[in-house]
Amino acid sequence: MRKLQRILHVAWNDLRIMVGDKVFVFWSLVFPMLFIVLFGLLFKASDSAPAVAELTVVNLDEGRWATYFLGKIEAPTIEMKIVTSEPAEYSRLIVLPADFSARIESRRDQALAFKKREDASTKAAARVETRLFQAIARVLSELVLYGDGDLAKFLDGHAEFRDIVQVKSRFPDNTVTVVPSGFDHSIPGTTIQFIMMMVIIYGGITVMEDRKKGVLARMLFSPLSKGEVFQAKLLGRWFMGLVQALILIVVGRILFKLNLGSFPLALLVIAVFALAMAALSVFIGSVCTKEDLIIGLAVLLANIFAGLGGCWWPSEIVPLGVRKVAMISPAYWAMDALHKLRFFQGGFADILPNLGILLALAIVLSVVAARSFKVRD
Repeated sequence: MRKLQRILHVAWNDLRIMVGDKVFVFWSLVFPMLFIVLFGLLFKASDSAPAVAELTVVNLDEGRWATYFLGKIEAPTIEMKIVTSEPAEYSRLIVLPADFSARIESRRDQALAFKKREDASTKAAARVETRLFQAIARVLSELVLYGDGDLAKFLDGHAEFRDIVQVKSRFPDNTVTVVPSGFDHSIPGTTIQFIMMMVIIYGGITVMEDRKKGVLARMLFSPLSKGEVFQAKLLGRWFMGLVQALILIVVGRILFKLNLGSFPLALLVIAVFALAMAALSVFIGSVCTKEDLIIGLAVLLANIFAGLGGCWWPSEIVPLGVRKVAMISPAYWAMDALHKLRFFQGGFADILPNLGILLALAIVLSVVAARSFKVRD
């Protein structure tokens, strides 16, 4: 117990010194907020599918079949706007040609023009398209069933034929139907990036300075062993990453209504990631002898890993080949897990592979850092 108390005392003291630095506050809160706002606005959250999908119908046909067909499209979740010419603005539009009824009565094939705005809701478009396919299939089946007779009277007496055709649609497997966006993407992304940058910079520089000034060597005159000193330094930098993450998450929750999906699981992902970065900072601080070198490495690694890992833009929108290359970035596994929790309704089982890879990385880096850790130059 005393051994743990000594380790925690040193780790807490390191955290207290770091947090007390005004420069730390700027780089841990003020500057990250600029990134959050920039990328949050750049990748605005797309609106979810509206409760009622809009469909504009350019009806050029004056026959009875156009009215009959539109009646098949009607649904509580679809709002139809009937116009006589194509408007300048619309979300989705279908054109019924002037000879629509004539072609049906003469049993001739015809093509219906369907258009949709590129930035319109994908889910709403799928809802409308499904309804259109249903309407077409029903009209065709009813024509086959009753030919030239009065379809309305026929169906009134044969209710079992009303829904003889049902059309269901779904996206192909692995289709990305939700693109992570808005502040729910930019806040976790900025948090991951600045954990990398600040933990490596502050953590690495303080380990190097403590070694050069003889602080680490003097600590061995206390009851602490070399291994315990290493554990204290590792723990202090881990605490630093957690504190930084909590600050950004709390501020994000207050100012931008941040939603992480599952806060406990998101915090677990960030904690394991921060542990890996803490180990990396101790390693860099142990092998480097110049402050400029540590800062350069931290900025370089943090920006490369952040860009590849999806901290700036969602990795879901990049080509598959780029995503495979991005897997070398620790940030990728953290952001992928956070996206699963927030945007894809994932749970613990879904992020378990990500946690396993991040934990394995943390263990490997901790072992390497422990072997490289020096109390004297």
